[in-house]
Amino acid sequence: MTVQKFCRQLQKAISMRHMILAVAALAAVSAFGTVPAVAQDYPFCRKAEAGPGDCRYDTMEQCQAAVSGISGYCQPNFNLAPADQTPSRRRAHRR
Repeated sequence: MTVQKFCRQLQKAISMRHMILAVAALAAVSAFGTVPAVAQDYPFCRKAEAGPGDCRYDTMEQCQAAVSGISGYCQPNFNLAPADQTPSRRRAHRR
């Protein structure tokens, strides 16, 4: 094997590694970039004396377990649209 042939094989191997790393990096970025950054609305909120509340509970039981032993109470998330209704967008009235 000549030095030139060895160098060509080495160069092919290095460029193949770079291509594999680039594809893997692209796949990782694509996988993490597909989830929208939207806050999920949960149906139940933990409320305290002051503050907006903590609406991250799927069930009333989860919320009540969270407030157990501390001051606070649970209530339905009134900002959440019922499951059978989607928020309607009002059309701007043109004059």
